Amino acid sequence: MDRHPTDFVELLFGLAFLATGAGFLVHQLTDRTFDAAWIAAIALVTIGCAFLAATLLHHPRARADEDAEADPVDQPVK
Repeated sequence: MDRHPTDFVELLFGLAFLATGAGFLVHQLTDRTFDAAWIAAIALVTIGCAFLAATLLHHPRARADEDAEADPVDQPVK
């Protein structure tokens, strides 16, 4: 399976729809209202944590030609 870059625009819209749906369910099931600022704050903190995790867990892939140069088995003896 080929890796592909994360599309953060789609991620943001997905989180917005998730927050809207969760708010609707909370309102319908408990008859409580909530402040939309809390949803925005939670969404922004979640996005920040996702960016931080992506930055910390990112391992750049080595190029094939660099791998061949680094492997002493494949190099001819001089």
